[in-house]
Amino acid sequence: MDPEVPVRYLRETFQPGDRIAVVLIQKQTHRVIQRIATVDKIGEREFQAWLCHANANRFEVYVGMNTLNPGARSRTKKDVAAVRHIYLDFDHNGTAAVQSMIQRDDLPEPNYLVNSSPGKWQVVWKVEGFQQDEAERLMRQLVRELGADPAATDSSRVLRLPGYMNHKYGKPFLVRAESRSAATYTPEHFPRSLEDSKGARSIMSTTPDRGAARGISQSERDWAYAKRALARGGSPANVRDAITAFRAGQKTDVNQYAERTVRKAMESLESDRAVRSGPEIQTPR
Repeated sequence: MDPEVPVRYLRETFQPGDRIAVVLIQKQTHRVIQRIATVDKIGEREFQAWLCHANANRFEVYVGMNTLNPGARSRTKKDVAAVRHIYLDFDHNGTAAVQSMIQRDDLPEPNYLVNSSPGKWQVVWKVEGFQQDEAERLMRQLVRELGADPAATDSSRVLRLPGYMNHKYGKPFLVRAESRSAATYTPEHFPRSLEDSKGARSIMSTTPDRGAARGISQSERDWAYAKRALARGGSPANVRDAITAFRAGQKTDVNQYAERTVRKAMESLESDRAVRSGPEIQTPR
């Protein structure tokens, strides 16, 4: 591990006075710790030593990708002061998907490709001039086109911080970052984000049109994501961990919330299967 890697990554992708969230999650105990501080503060030796100690004790290290308002004590969408990044998270066929993405001539060169675990990648563009809803629409569009993780389209999202170990799997994996560009991009550098005929809705929403009219809550999006991920064969533990990481700092009982969301999604899937199979028909003797 090179102690300069996370510091250099933060300084190259944020402004020195930006207040951002650092989230630590220990998968075995489901313990979550969130700290909000300036990029300069996080880069100090004492703060980095604390992160290294936590990571050595199997805490996963994540960082919020957008800067927060002065005085913000949580990491919700309303706490976001400015959009600093457009990002994608490739969990399935990640290497092939990223190789295909970088061949597109309508997308700017990513600032960073982050190898978060074997075959899995985070793609990060440094941006300015984006409104929250504009950035989220663009990320949802890119998810649809490129097959990235639909959970990673919220402006309060956290991603893994390069330079620390990923303990999610049997053997620890060093999260590495490949710098590819020093540019800062604006909306004009990306394909225009097109809304579908039903208006602006998160790709995670599976609620009928009447639900779109009243507004979809984040809890409904979490449930829809869990149900879809489980239906694709994802393990309940992995789905729970994804929701925990996504909602860390937004829920005081985030572990119980994630457990409850996954349980309800599993119950809904079982109910759907029962309806599809219908009652057993007894053949005449």
